[in-house]
Amino acid sequence: MSSDKNLDKGFHAKSMGGTLVEQLTKEIEAHLNNDQFGVDSLAQAVGMSRSSLHRKLHKIVGVSTSQFIREYRLKRALELLREENVTASEVAYRVGFSSATYFSTSFHKFYGYTPGEVKSREASDGVESKEPSNTATGQGLLSSVDLSKKQKGSYKKPLVLSVLLIAIVAAALFLYSTILKKNVETKGMENLIAEKSIAVLPLKNWTGDPNLEYISDGMTDAVISRLTKINSIDKVIPFTSTIKYKETNRSAQEIATELGVTNLLQGNLQISGDQIKINLQMIDSRTNDHLWSKEYIREWRSDEIFKMQTAVVEGIAANMNAVIADNELDKIQKVPTKSKQAYSYYLQAEFQRNKANELSYSNAIASYEKAIAIDSNFVDAYRGQAMVWSFGGLVWGIYDEQEAWRNAKKLLEKALKIDPTNKEVEEELYSGYFFYDWRFEEVENYYQRILKDSFVDNTPSINADYAIKTGRYQNAVDAMDEVILTDSSIGILFFFKAEALVFLGETEEALELLNNTYSLHSDNWFYLRESAKLNFYLKEYQKSKEQLHKLLTQFPDYPPILMWLNAVYAQMDGNTVDASKYLAELETKYDNRSSGSPAWFIALFYSTQKNYEKTFEWLQRSYDRHEVEMTWLREEPLLAPLRDDPRYINLYDKVGFSSIGIPIKTSSEIYSSN
Repeated sequence: MSSDKNLDKGFHAKSMGGTLVEQLTKEIEAHLNNDQFGVDSLAQAVGMSRSSLHRKLHKIVGVSTSQFIREYRLKRALELLREENVTASEVAYRVGFSSATYFSTSFHKFYGYTPGEVKSREASDGVESKEPSNTATGQGLLSSVDLSKKQKGSYKKPLVLSVLLIAIVAAALFLYSTILKKNVETKGMENLIAEKSIAVLPLKNWTGDPNLEYISDGMTDAVISRLTKINSIDKVIPFTSTIKYKETNRSAQEIATELGVTNLLQGNLQISGDQIKINLQMIDSRTNDHLWSKEYIREWRSDEIFKMQTAVVEGIAANMNAVIADNELDKIQKVPTKSKQAYSYYLQAEFQRNKANELSYSNAIASYEKAIAIDSNFVDAYRGQAMVWSFGGLVWGIYDEQEAWRNAKKLLEKALKIDPTNKEVEEELYSGYFFYDWRFEEVENYYQRILKDSFVDNTPSINADYAIKTGRYQNAVDAMDEVILTDSSIGILFFFKAEALVFLGETEEALELLNNTYSLHSDNWFYLRESAKLNFYLKEYQKSKEQLHKLLTQFPDYPPILMWLNAVYAQMDGNTVDASKYLAELETKYDNRSSGSPAWFIALFYSTQKNYEKTFEWLQRSYDRHEVEMTWLREEPLLAPLRDDPRYINLYDKVGFSSIGIPIKTSSEIYSSN
């Protein structure tokens, strides 16, 4: 009897999966030639959030939503190429590809031959071209929709199934129209916003005092932070991505397009005596219509400030038809500190931290310390200060590594003791365990835990960086796809995905991703630094040099990673004098015990020169200093020729990779696809 129940459950799950896939493919087919119809539009069409759709679809067919859309478009392209006398370019635009070149590349990768070879292959073989069997379209879940199209010959469907599909669509349309009518009657058409996505632009500082800029920025960040706690809002752009629009001439439509949202919230902040006033207006970026506006006035006291922030968030949610669950309301109403002065210092610290350079970091630490001195239970202040120390001790090369981690760990452990359920604090702590302590077994257990209970993290050290460095490339791609579904404005997410694709051997797709996202994130120091490095590995030297030049001329910090790139390119250009100069800069950094892993980068320089004795000498020094970049030991491409050397194996074991059963990649294995 129990086996029958299990069989029924399995059949029900498969049936539900098939129903969802049919629904999705009908929507894609209806918007087939619209190159703007992507993940956001599809999720909206079926009444789901992007992250929920991603998880369900991945469970059913094993692919991300974007891959599902792309595969369906490619399958329809193959049908058109078989049946009609059309060019590849014509087909590309008919199936929703804005670039004929990208269409041809995707088609070749998917089927193993070019669009132009379709007719010749069928003529020579006398049979239909074989399609991939390990894809969403190859698993039979799209077959009912593929066959439902009004095509000739073998694409005709039985009448019964057609009638059934029509009935399902009619019922769905009736249900949707009923719900829509009810929403219009209760909320009003002006408040009915189909796609629940929003960017809160930095509030204008209308206090008349430029020194109070930190308050307007801080209030913006606080509103955004509270909005992210509402699950029924699909996408909330983080403050770090909206701050660049603080002074801009771009229109609402342009900003919304860049950020991938429907709604924009903008406003200003004023302070008069003991009163603080915020004026807000929400705009539908598609029509430029003003959907909602409101003025909030409160006393300039900590309890009143947080009540104002809560009221603002509730107002935004109400006008987006976003329901706030009871447990979410508790989080939104949570008061981080009861001290107005502590909160003021915290806002000053956050303002400085977001500038992300050595001077601003120093200012931020001082302000965080003042906030904590006033309120010793202020968790956000502990975490913010810990992030400054941790980031400054990594590849940024600002603080001594061990001092940085010692300070950060103490702050994070204190914060977690105050609030044991704080996932952001926990993630920062385990990131430090990995980078600084090399506590692989503990980090592995944490990694496995968040794989089962995904945690959307905008600085994904564990589910991206740790995953890549331990060989779980596809896991990293999937994790980044899920976070990108939530927020496509964070450049580092695309970099991590591109990096994982490179290790998967998908170099063309990685390059396409970097090229498509560069213009949006070329003002981000972290994105520029990492993409300059990745382009070097991809042999895109000119792009890498351009990014390096921008880093050196537009940003004040000069860490070891940039010295290394300078040295490598000088040597490649035959400029041995400059190469020696940059190498000497790295050695000086090492002698001064600077962070930023100078010994590691000196080792990489010698590896590019095939001077492997020197490479091992500096790798050993990097290990002795416990440099954080040693966590790259397993995956570093420049060390591929050394993987069978006993000295490399010894370092590999001592760093800790062997403790979690991750085998060494041999020289022949790394980048074998290349």
